[in-house]
Amino acid sequence: MRSFFFLIVFLNLPYLLQAQQQRIDPQYGLAFASHEVTKDHRTGLNLNPDTPYIIEQDFSLSFDFTLQRLTNAYGYIVRIIANDTLNIDLMCTPEHDDEFNDLTMVINNKPMPLRYEFADVGFQPNQWTTFDLHFSFKKNTITILWKGKSQSYPCNLQHLNAFRFYFGVNDYAKFSTSDAPPMVIKNITLKENNTLNKKWLLQKHNHLEVYDSVANSTATVVNPRWLIDKQTKWVHRKSFNIGKYPSIAFNNEAGILYATDERNLYQYDLRNGSVDIKQNKKGHVVFTDANQLLYVNNTHALVNYDVFSNKIATYDFTTNTWGHADTTYLEPNYWHNNKFYNAVNKSLYVFGGYGHFTYKNNFFRYDEKSNQWETVKTSGSIPPRYLSAAGIRESTGDVLIFGGYGSMSGKQELSPQSFYDLYKFNLTSHAIEKIRSYAPAEAREDIVFSNSLIINEEKKCFYTLSYPKNKYDSYVQLRQYALENGESKIVADSIPFRFHDEDSFCDLFLSPATNELIAVLVYEDEGQYQVNVHAIQYPPMQAGDVLQAPTNKNSSSLVFATLFLLPTAIVGYVVWKRRQRVTVRNTVAPIPSEHTTTATLPLRDESKITSAILLLGGFQVLDKKGVDISSKFTMTLKELFTIILLHSIRHEKGISATEIQEHLWPEKDEVSARNNRNVNIKKLRALLDDIGGISVENNNAYLNLTIDDFVFCDYQTVYRLLHDNNPALAEGDKINILIRHVTRGSLLPNMQSNWLDNFKSEISNQIIDALLEYSQKLDPKTNDKLLLEIADAIFAYDTINQEALVIKCSVLNKKGKYSLAKTWYDHFVKEYKNLYAENYPKSFDEVIS
Repeated sequence: MRSFFFLIVFLNLPYLLQAQQQRIDPQYGLAFASHEVTKDHRTGLNLNPDTPYIIEQDFSLSFDFTLQRLTNAYGYIVRIIANDTLNIDLMCTPEHDDEFNDLTMVINNKPMPLRYEFADVGFQPNQWTTFDLHFSFKKNTITILWKGKSQSYPCNLQHLNAFRFYFGVNDYAKFSTSDAPPMVIKNITLKENNTLNKKWLLQKHNHLEVYDSVANSTATVVNPRWLIDKQTKWVHRKSFNIGKYPSIAFNNEAGILYATDERNLYQYDLRNGSVDIKQNKKGHVVFTDANQLLYVNNTHALVNYDVFSNKIATYDFTTNTWGHADTTYLEPNYWHNNKFYNAVNKSLYVFGGYGHFTYKNNFFRYDEKSNQWETVKTSGSIPPRYLSAAGIRESTGDVLIFGGYGSMSGKQELSPQSFYDLYKFNLTSHAIEKIRSYAPAEAREDIVFSNSLIINEEKKCFYTLSYPKNKYDSYVQLRQYALENGESKIVADSIPFRFHDEDSFCDLFLSPATNELIAVLVYEDEGQYQVNVHAIQYPPMQAGDVLQAPTNKNSSSLVFATLFLLPTAIVGYVVWKRRQRVTVRNTVAPIPSEHTTTATLPLRDESKITSAILLLGGFQVLDKKGVDISSKFTMTLKELFTIILLHSIRHEKGISATEIQEHLWPEKDEVSARNNRNVNIKKLRALLDDIGGISVENNNAYLNLTIDDFVFCDYQTVYRLLHDNNPALAEGDKINILIRHVTRGSLLPNMQSNWLDNFKSEISNQIIDALLEYSQKLDPKTNDKLLLEIADAIFAYDTINQEALVIKCSVLNKKGKYSLAKTWYDHFVKEYKNLYAENYPKSFDEVIS
C-alpha cells in the first residue's frame, strides 16, 4: 500500500525547502594568500604607496582581524616603518619557540614583551576581533588593545614623524617581507589625537587599489582576494554523474544536496566537498522521468513523488530503504511542476506542469487518508504553464509563483509564450491573486526559470535562475526581481547549461550553513545525468556594485557639481549655446577640467547642473532635483529611451519609428507594435518631464531627443570629444576629460540587444584608439601617472589589450613597483588564457623591456 502516513508524521512544523528566508549580512574584507601559495602570489596591502604619512601627534591604527587557520600561519600582520629607519611589526607566530608568543610585537627586529597567546584570550579561527595600536608621543609608549586586554611598552617616538603602513607582504627597500599570515582584515582606521583621518573599509574596491572614505587616499594591493567578490561570481563546486530517473533536493540547515536515481542516494556535503553514495537496500524512487524530490528539514524526511502515476516514496535514512517497490513506468504528464509544503494543513502541494501537448494550471494536494492527489479548489487562477519558479513567503502566508512557459488556453498549439508574471497563492484560503507583470528578458527570447525562487525580505526582492527555453547549449543567469515594483536585473555572471526539457532540470537553493545561494543544474550526458553544483555568496551582487571610484571627501552635492561642470577651457565655447534648446547631436555636455572649481564658472548656474543621463558603466538617470530615478525605467522603457538617445547622438534624424518597432517588438504585427510603441512613448515622456530639459520629438516618422544644455549625458560628452575638433580645447585637456568619464566602464554593460552591439564596439574602439594615440606622445618619466590612467581606462573596455598591458607594466616597473607590475601581468595572462585557450606569447621581461 502506497502510504503517505510516514511523511505526515514528520511534517509537523512550518517549513519549506524551496523558498528559504534568512537575513545574512554581506561579507567583506581582504583575505590574504599565505603559505599555501608561492611567494610571488601572496597578498600585501600598502596604505601609502607614494609617500609616508607625516604624523606628529599621538595616533592610533585600528583594524578588524581574523585568521583563517592557526597552523602554518606565520607572517606580518602589519609592518610600520618610521622615518625609513625603524620597523615596528605586529607578527603572527603561532608555532613559535620560547622567544615568541602566538602574536608578538617586534621593534627594530627585536621581540618585545607586547604579546598574546590565542588560548589566553580565547581566540579561534574565523572569529572577528579588533586590534587597536596606540602610539603616544607624549608618553613615548606603544599600546596594544586586543580582546579586552591592553599592554603597553616604552618606545622613543620623539624624533619620528614619517610613517609607512604595510599589511602582509611588501617590497619596500630593505624592509621587504614575503611572509603573510592567512588573515582577513577590514575597517582600517587611522586617527590623530582621536580625530579620524582615514578609513579603509576594504569592501568596495578597484582591482589593485582601494580608497579611504575620509580623505580619498589610495592604498594598493598585490594578489588581492576580496571577500565581497564572492557575491558577484559563481564558483563551480562539484560535478558527479547519476543514473536513470534523477531528482534533487536540498537540506539547507546541514548544507547537503540530495540526488537520487534508480539505485542510489547521493549526498553532497557543501561544507567539506564530499559525496557519499548509499545504495538502496530496498525499494527505489518512482520510475518516471518527471519524478521530483522534496526534503523536509526539521524532520529529516525525504520524499520522491509523481502526480500523474499517484506514486509517493519516502526514504528511511537509518535503513537506506525507500517505502516504494512498484517498478511500473508511466509516461510523464506533469513535467517540471512546482512543489511546496503547506504547514497550515500539513500537506504536500504541487502546481502546474506539462504533458501530452498540454500545459497545466491545477493545484493538487496529497490526501494521506485516501493516498490520492486531490484537486484544490481555488478562487482565481493562473494561466497554464510549466518551468516556473515557486517559493513560500512566510511573512504573508502565501506561495509566490513566478513566470514559466505555457499558453492561455493550455494547448501547446495555440500561441505558447514565456510568462513574466507574479502570482500569490494563499496557504489558508487558497485564493489566487496576480501581483504584477515584469518586463520580458533583454534579449527578447523566451526564457524560463528554476523550479524554486529565494525570497529576501530585507531587500524586498526574490531571486531565481533563468535560461533560454529554445537553446540546448545555453547558459543560466541569476535574476533579482523587486517585490514592490516591476524592476529586475541580472546579478553575477552566467553558468553554462545544456537544456532539453525532458532531460534537464534546474533549481536554486539558499544554504545558511555556508551563507550561499546554490545553483544545481542536471542534464543528460551520454546515457547518464550530470549534476553540476555552483555556489555564490549571499546576497548576490552585480560586478559593478563592488567597484569603488575615488570620491571627494566633501559633500555629495559638491562631488556631483564638480563632475558635471564645464572646464574653464571650454566655457567660451558653450556660452552662445547656453539658453538655446538644441538637438542632442549638436550639444557639448558640461565637463570638468582638472582644476575647475565652482568659483571659476560665473557664467553657469550650478543649481541647474543636476539632471544627468549616465550610460557608461551602467544605466543611471538623475532628475532635475538630483534624485536617482533609474528604477522608474522598466526594461522596455530603458531600451526605448537608449535606442532613441544613441541614434539621436549619432545620426542627424534620430531613428525611424519603423526601425524601433523592428528592434523592440519584432514578434508583434504592425498594429500591435505601433500600439506598444505609442503607449511606451507616453510613459517615457512622463519620465523625461521629471528629468527636465529633455523631450522626444517626432519629425517625419523619425524620433529624436532634444536636450537643454544643462542636462548632462556622459555618452554624448565622450562622443563629441571623439568627433569634434574643438580648437578651444587642448588635446591634453580633452584626454583628461575623456579618461574621467570612460573609467566608469563600458557602454550599458548590463543591457544586451543586437542593435546595441554596434554602438558598443564603435565607442570602445574609438576610445581605445584615441587613448593609445595620445599615449605615444607622452614621456614615461614625466607623465607616468597619466599613462597609468590611460592603461586603466583602456582595460575598462578591453581587459586583454596588449598595448595597455605594456604601458601599465612598463610604467610600474620604472617606478620601482616590480611586484605590482608582475601581479598585473599574471592577471592579464590568466584572462588571456581563459579567453583564447592558449598561453600569452610574451614573457614578463619582454613586456617591460
